[in-house]
Amino acid sequence: MSVGIIAGTGAPLRLHSRSSVLAALRRTADRQGRGGAAMVVEGAYGSGKSVLLEQLSVEVGLPTLDLVGLRSERDIPFAGLNRLFPPRGTPLLPEFQVDEAEPVVWQRVWRELGRLLDHGPLLLRVDDAHLLDPPSLRVLALLARRIERLPALLVLTSEPRHELQGQPLEGIPSSRLAPLDFSDGMRLLYEHARFPPSPEVAEELVAGSEGNPLALVELARALTAPQSLGLAPSPLVPPHDGGFRVETRRRLWSLPDLARELVMLTVVDERLDHEDVLAAAPLAAADPDAWSTATCSGLVELGESGPRPAGELRRRCLETDACPGELRRARLSLARGLEGRGRHTRALRHRAEVSADSPERLATELERTAREAESAGEYARASRLYERAAALSDHDESKGNRILAAGHDAWTGGEPRRALAMTRRAHTLVRSAGPRGMRDLLRGGVELCDGKPATAVRELTEASSALLDTDRELAITALMLAGDACCVTGDYREYYELASRAEWLRSPEDSYDTALILRNFTAMSATFRGRHEVAAPALREVIRMADRATAPAPLVLAGNAAFTLGDPAVSYRLATRAQRTAEERGETVQLPWASVYVSLSALLLERYAEAESSALEGVRLSRALGQRNRMIDHLALLALVAALRGEPETVELRLAQATEHGLLSRGLGRPDAFYSWAAACAELAHGRPVRAVHRLRLMDSGIGGFNPAVRVLAAPHFVEAAVSCGERDDAVRLLGAFDHWVGSTRSITRMALSHRCHALLAERAADADERFRAAIEAHRESGGALELARTELLYAGRLRRARKPAAARELLDEAGTIFDEYGAEPWSRRVRAELRATGRSVSTRSPGPVNELTARQTEISRLVAEGATNREIAELLYVSDRTVEHHLRNVFVKLGVRSRTELAKLLR
Repeated sequence: MSVGIIAGTGAPLRLHSRSSVLAALRRTADRQGRGGAAMVVEGAYGSGKSVLLEQLSVEVGLPTLDLVGLRSERDIPFAGLNRLFPPRGTPLLPEFQVDEAEPVVWQRVWRELGRLLDHGPLLLRVDDAHLLDPPSLRVLALLARRIERLPALLVLTSEPRHELQGQPLEGIPSSRLAPLDFSDGMRLLYEHARFPPSPEVAEELVAGSEGNPLALVELARALTAPQSLGLAPSPLVPPHDGGFRVETRRRLWSLPDLARELVMLTVVDERLDHEDVLAAAPLAAADPDAWSTATCSGLVELGESGPRPAGELRRRCLETDACPGELRRARLSLARGLEGRGRHTRALRHRAEVSADSPERLATELERTAREAESAGEYARASRLYERAAALSDHDESKGNRILAAGHDAWTGGEPRRALAMTRRAHTLVRSAGPRGMRDLLRGGVELCDGKPATAVRELTEASSALLDTDRELAITALMLAGDACCVTGDYREYYELASRAEWLRSPEDSYDTALILRNFTAMSATFRGRHEVAAPALREVIRMADRATAPAPLVLAGNAAFTLGDPAVSYRLATRAQRTAEERGETVQLPWASVYVSLSALLLERYAEAESSALEGVRLSRALGQRNRMIDHLALLALVAALRGEPETVELRLAQATEHGLLSRGLGRPDAFYSWAAACAELAHGRPVRAVHRLRLMDSGIGGFNPAVRVLAAPHFVEAAVSCGERDDAVRLLGAFDHWVGSTRSITRMALSHRCHALLAERAADADERFRAAIEAHRESGGALELARTELLYAGRLRRARKPAAARELLDEAGTIFDEYGAEPWSRRVRAELRATGRSVSTRSPGPVNELTARQTEISRLVAEGATNREIAELLYVSDRTVEHHLRNVFVKLGVRSRTELAKLLR
């Protein structure tokens, strides 16, 4: 995601989408009248830097002057500049040493460029600047740092700067291209594929390309008709004669022996630490030049723990094209080094690859090692061990079982595309019920998080039935996921069927995790049916059982149970515990789900900054893990946060983004109901009750139809809006259902809301006063400040109309202070309007004390300091440009600054 262009080198370099980089360059070109500008666009080989330069030329419409770095001329001083400005009689290189010649060449370049600019502004494009001869690059960098004096735009593309000696481009505004995102990757794939692939195959290819446009285009063009339909395995690497693999081989073969040895170690084992390398290749590990050369090749990345291949795609290409003897030597060296350090299970994997022993016996050993990795929470490693064991298997059934085990661990570890690829590979290999159930479980699990949950319900239900005789724990996991899919779609009839099955499956011998999952079906089924006297004790039992739960998924269910009972503190505790457990156990797939309830409970606790921060992180994590349905859940929660602050524009923007990602096409009823609720809350904040009622009624006719859970949660807002519109009968009916729920849960927070609703419906002033006072007391007891302020605002309006202005003003003063603290500007405006109606003269409140920024303002200020534009901040925070501008104006006033530059200096 684009997060801003970083000027200079003081801020960390961030990744940017192609559209973001192009937009930044376009804005730079638009400022030509105020002087020139320069920018470096960085990206790995095949990332689309050259295409970006072509697009820029079309967009800005300026005459261009082009230079491309050539590897063959890299050692010829000033070769690049001589091609850019062909000498007229005298070459640019005088009869001096290079370091003495650079000032003279610089002066000639400046004069030559000035002569060209006499005819008008110019776009100077330098592609593959890292391949230029160093003297030419240094002169161009000097030009870039002084180009503001000229009407020119200079854009240089380069591979990452660690591949340049001496950092010659230091101090020039920079942007690094991010990998293609999923949607752009899908579009590029279908543009170039000779045979349009099925959605599953397309997703696998996009994931396998790791966002590299060149690799994806070459994979698309190489795809055969059977592969496009999923009838043959998809290609794992681009074609042998394609540019991506040719360049990868060239880089490997051009390395010195010691650097190449380091690269080969990362090819055969992607999780090395420094001690592993030292034990396997002591000479190479002790040579700083070998490390530097290997890293600068772009084939290896050096992390904190040790070297890593520069992506799985490059690792596969190297493994495919490397000399078999080199691979064998690397594996044996690593095996010996690991054995010397007592790491026999990892050594076994490498010896198995080169051993002449029985393949099936080695496969069994690898399978045992994979189970040990699973127990340690290392699901990515376990998945690859199972895959290698499958490759050594003699029989189709055992091969299929191991491939599915690899897929299950990939899914658990947060690699859904790899999991789907495994199910396709195993499709023709497995015939018995258990493996077919595992295959359906993986398909349904991915479909739930990133497809159509209605399809997931069917697949997961079938998986549960097929697995019941072979793996009861997995069968109940499938049933649990099918229940969640029902809730996402709003298919409660199917949920009741699953709950009946769960009741039948309960056994005294069940583990705590299994017992909790099955009991939760009973509790939630009764809740959805409105049988709260049955639901409440079952929900409390689910929460008690969570004390002994060990897996993250049951803890998420328990967090939902606490939320349903109106106990946000317990819900928050359980949801955060689920997050920690998922992280500790390596079950990455569960993190976005757990994060939903962290955000929801924080919202109910009125920790809006934390709820928004958690939901934003949930969006990013869900996107990274390929769980777009979970991402839409988090966008719905972000919309609710915006609504409670009274930001209808932000609500609509977040709804539009969710729709773009498939809210309607995927049939996501639960987030759709949340959006209706959020939109109604925003309308109420702006005093538009008729529109709020309309929004809430859409909840019953939305994607999932009637949604009992969200409808009851939204009841207080419906009552408030309906009373203002004179629709008392509907308000009374819904309040009855809400009271039934509140009476069973005994939640003080919701009891306060019930009192407020009854106060609004009361016909006698004494009854209204009594209910409002009870609501205010309950709000204070529960700690719900924002709802307290809303109740005080409503009560004050009634007191004013009863000609009790002094009592009204006392309530309004406290309410206004609370709304200001929460940054709920629309509610603050309503308070000021009520105060004026009581006869008090009220001026517009100042944005707040100097140096006291809200959480939103702090985040926006941080991004501004890093160089982000308003539009880029809006994209990152899922708000509108105008919302960013509004907050930024308040920041300027609070901090006493007048520009973004001053703000950046202050925060640095």
